[in-house]
Amino acid sequence: MKKNVLIFIALFCSLITLNSYAQSKKITGKVLDSKNLAIPNVSIVIQGASASSQTDLYGNFALTVNKGATLVFKSLGFQDQTVVVGDQTAYTIKMQDAVRNLDDVVVVGYGSLKKEAITGSVSSITSADIEKRPVANALTALEGSAPGLQINNSYGEPGSSPTIRIRGFGSINGTSTPLIVLDNVVYTGSVNDINPNDIESISVLKDATSASLYGSKGSNGVILITTKKGKNGTSSLNLNINHGLYTRGIPEYDKVTPEEYMGVAFLGYRNQLITANPALTIAQANATVNANLVPTILKTNIFNLPDNQLFDANGNLLPNAQIKGTYAEDLDWFEPITRNGFRKDYNLSGQSGNEKSNLFFSLGYLDEQGYIKTSDFERFTGRVSGSISPRSWIKAGFSLNGNYQVANNTTGSGTGFTTPWNYARNIAPIYPIYEHNLTTGDYILDSSGNKIYDNGVNSRTQYLNRHVIWENELNMDRTYQNSLVSQGYIDINFLKDFKFSTIASNSLRNSEQRTYNNALIGDGQGNKGRGSRTIYRRNELTLQQQLTYKKSINDHNFDFLVGHESYFYRYNYLYGYKTTETFAGQVDLVNFTQITSLTDYVHNDRTESLLSRLRYNYKEKYFLEGSFRRDGTSRLHPDNRWGNFWSVGGTWLVSKEDFFSSVSDYVNDLKIRGSYGKVGNVASVGLYGYLPLYTIGQNQNIAALYKSQNEARELQWEGQRATSAALEGRFFNRLNLTVEYFDKGSDGLIFDVNLPLSAGATSTTSGVSTITKNIGKVRNSGFEISADVDIIKNENFTWNFGANATFLKNRIVSLPPENRANGIITNPFKYMEGHSIYDYFLYQYAGVDMMTGQSLYYADDAAFSPTNTAGAHYPFLVNVNGVNYTRNATYAKRDWSGTAIPDVMGSFNTSFNYKDFSLSTLFSYSIGGKGFDYSYITLMSVTSTPSSAHKDVLNSWNGIPEGMTLTAPDRINPDATPQINYTNSQYNNNSISNRFLFDNSYFVIKNVALGYNVPKSITKRLDLSKLSFSFLVDNLATFSRMKGFSPQQTFGGYSENEFVPARTFSLGIS
Repeated sequence: MKKNVLIFIALFCSLITLNSYAQSKKITGKVLDSKNLAIPNVSIVIQGASASSQTDLYGNFALTVNKGATLVFKSLGFQDQTVVVGDQTAYTIKMQDAVRNLDDVVVVGYGSLKKEAITGSVSSITSADIEKRPVANALTALEGSAPGLQINNSYGEPGSSPTIRIRGFGSINGTSTPLIVLDNVVYTGSVNDINPNDIESISVLKDATSASLYGSKGSNGVILITTKKGKNGTSSLNLNINHGLYTRGIPEYDKVTPEEYMGVAFLGYRNQLITANPALTIAQANATVNANLVPTILKTNIFNLPDNQLFDANGNLLPNAQIKGTYAEDLDWFEPITRNGFRKDYNLSGQSGNEKSNLFFSLGYLDEQGYIKTSDFERFTGRVSGSISPRSWIKAGFSLNGNYQVANNTTGSGTGFTTPWNYARNIAPIYPIYEHNLTTGDYILDSSGNKIYDNGVNSRTQYLNRHVIWENELNMDRTYQNSLVSQGYIDINFLKDFKFSTIASNSLRNSEQRTYNNALIGDGQGNKGRGSRTIYRRNELTLQQQLTYKKSINDHNFDFLVGHESYFYRYNYLYGYKTTETFAGQVDLVNFTQITSLTDYVHNDRTESLLSRLRYNYKEKYFLEGSFRRDGTSRLHPDNRWGNFWSVGGTWLVSKEDFFSSVSDYVNDLKIRGSYGKVGNVASVGLYGYLPLYTIGQNQNIAALYKSQNEARELQWEGQRATSAALEGRFFNRLNLTVEYFDKGSDGLIFDVNLPLSAGATSTTSGVSTITKNIGKVRNSGFEISADVDIIKNENFTWNFGANATFLKNRIVSLPPENRANGIITNPFKYMEGHSIYDYFLYQYAGVDMMTGQSLYYADDAAFSPTNTAGAHYPFLVNVNGVNYTRNATYAKRDWSGTAIPDVMGSFNTSFNYKDFSLSTLFSYSIGGKGFDYSYITLMSVTSTPSSAHKDVLNSWNGIPEGMTLTAPDRINPDATPQINYTNSQYNNNSISNRFLFDNSYFVIKNVALGYNVPKSITKRLDLSKLSFSFLVDNLATFSRMKGFSPQQTFGGYSENEFVPARTFSLGIS
């Protein structure tokens, strides 16, 4: 009986097997897109079964399934396609492009994802966005593209790079610059080397989950640049030509005229005389000024009246005083050095491909003439990339990016005499560019009839033997740079669900800066001419190996990545400096006879990394992601050079829940995500951060060494723990909205801490010994909001409006113990626990004493006793209505005076499309935050050394107002302008008092792009696939509190004598 039962069971199982086998069938097919091009690596999920498959590199698939089975085809950038297996055995599957916002594909770290599956915070722009910005550096196009990004001083001098911060400031003494990744490989070169026309997309990873796979380099955020590649099934040749103008985007300050300046100089001198001798009457002082102002202070008289007959008895310039000769046309120092620069940008690219191979190439030429005549930038770029897939299981590819550029630079910042922003801005408006006959005022010409530059020795008391125009014409500061970035990769698919990839990338960059200072005037005069060379050779090598495993089991989907990465960076530095030229104007070093300096060195940097990531989703509704990376760096001691970095994140697509169907007509998509992770900042650590270092030099040709750094065995990288949570949705099939909270806490910030001097001095200028330690903490938190809405959307006309805003709070959590009580002053800021890194700490200004015209500050009676009559502070003490003030800010109270960080910052944009026309505009804004303008302060300071002045000095105090008394309650006026006084200007215009703080809100019309696509009926007759025209304007207008002020120059809100953003106009044809 038992035997019969076993036989029956066996027969029954056999029948079931035979029946199943009879129902199963093998099917084959191909997956194509809307253009009938094959789609590789499409996931094929069999509903209700644990099995899954995917297409090969040619879009082909083969699998065994039961008749009636439901197959779901899934691929990034396409809508899911569902097919029920019928009687046929061969299928052609057509997949449509994604149309939902959450279906958009975004490049992320080590791969790409549908937007719906992203658990971190990622923003991106495409080549279409970059094309609207006529810029040399593609990162400039990020401005205004997404919340959480701050981009400053974008595009002033040709070839310059913007400064970027992502979600605040993650370090105090280290760097807060984000990491750049080019085609999946860390890139430390200049983005100026990359032609914007070659870029397919730029993604910004803003939180720990999205950036954690970059470990010790990801704490400041990551910018992923993906370049263009050939596309299968198409061939095209593209030509883009853009011509335009490069002009100054922010006008100069309002400054006094020559006539007004004479009155200002008169008052400054007269009030100085009375300050020095209060017994002088106004009439006596006026007479002295009339007699001595020109010969002792100004030296040059450009008016048609004698030196001592320019003013009336009250110090007013006589109405019949007229500028003589040709002086009037020769007083604007900006006019000869500025221009409307011409901009030329040519790009030729082509691509072709089929299922087994593709190729892309591009050639680019850019020539930008800056709005300063001695500033320009020329760049040649070339790129070629290709891939081949001889079998469905293997693919290999390569890319080469070449670049050659020449840049003529102008000293763009500071107080140097060759800096236009210092010299041309501040030279007194009575000093001419060329020599003039002192009697007639006419030009003095040389034997050839040419004008002669005036070196100032006989004509002025300001900037003697200096001449910004003459020097920059004779001098040279030119940089030659070339680079070659090469990359190769191989992808091998095996065992159905596995892929092994290996990438090798090498970046070679060489630059040579050549400077020359002439022997006639300026810095090179004392050396009889001088020249220098600064040469850098950089090599950056990255090797990656990655293994991925993708598997779908019923509704469970897994994606696992493990990898290894080796990074090596080396740069060689050589500097040579020689003096005493043989032939004028010859810049080669062989022309100089005296070697002043000759040195070189080599630096190396290595990182080894292990990384992993697991992605899981259930029914493409619930997404989880976790990553782990372990980095080791040569910058730290072997005991501490390895660190672990990780993140976890999750996403819930609420709109895919069954209960959501009742509201799906007006809430189309809804997504909730959150993440938490830890990343690092190794860039804040020096290349040899842990080693005891000595600097080597020479004295009398004998080697000399001195200690410059103590050993820091415990030093580690700065770390960061980041949290973010967001709600994303689309409503009424028109409105996209994202609201996100972020919290970034940076710890282990690097500070130099004092040691006993017995440890050995580490400075040659002061008796201190320091060691570098991880001590500080800083926190950035806030909200980001972004939205866009299709106001009108029909076949012929669409109108979209978008806006974003960032609310950022920055706070220092911890400082070294030795600094916690009093903080660290770095004018005009103070680092203090509980405050931001950009909180102003300034002398407290009370106002102008309307009885004397002098600035008064609140006296610091605690530090400088008002009863100590022998103290240096006592002569400056002033008591008004029982309150102590001081005329010298050195003895005033310092206190918190606001922050440079705005209350809210962001952008808004709008775009119109009507048939073949398009118009888009971009505006950026900042509301709140304080500004501090050093250039304005200088222009308000009138001293016995002549210099230009702002028109606001014309409103200066010039006598006691009627009815004013010593005890009047309004004796101190905070809105008044202090007296012009050569002696007291140093006190009246203190550069670190809160008198000069102002609201730094601004509004910028950042970009206007007008386009026209020639109708296809015409292009078809021309045998062209597309023909379009464009008119682009960048930095059209900036509106801020003060004319001349550049509100985006620094994150600290202050502005100095530097390049301001350029306004560019461009006409293009594509």
